[in-house]
Amino acid sequence: MESSYLIGSIVVATLATYATRIIPFLLFRNREPSPLIKYIELTMPVMIMVILVFYALKDVKWESYPYGLAEIIGVGIAIFLHVRFKNALLSIFVATLAYMILIQNVF
Repeated sequence: MESSYLIGSIVVATLATYATRIIPFLLFRNREPSPLIKYIELTMPVMIMVILVFYALKDVKWESYPYGLAEIIGVGIAIFLHVRFKNALLSIFVATLAYMILIQNVF
C-alpha cells in the first residue's frame, strides 16, 4: 500500500471526524436548547452511571463465596461519597480503589 494512500485516508478520516463534531455547534450556536435537550443534559450522567453499575455487576457470583461483598462495598462507597461530596471523579476513583484492594487482599 502506498504511503500517499494511507496519508490521504488519515486526512479524510480526520476531517470527517472533526466535521461531525463541529457542525452541530456551528448550526445551533444562536438557538436556545429545547426543554428535552436540557432534561437529557441534566439526567445523562446519572443514566450512564446506572448503566455502568449494572454492567459491572452482571457477572457477580451471588450464590458463592464471597457473595459479591467486594462489589456491594464498592458500590456503597461510591454512593456514599457521591451523595456526601457530589464529586463523580472522587466517588469513582475511591470506590474503584477500595474494590481493587478488597479483591486483591481480602476476598
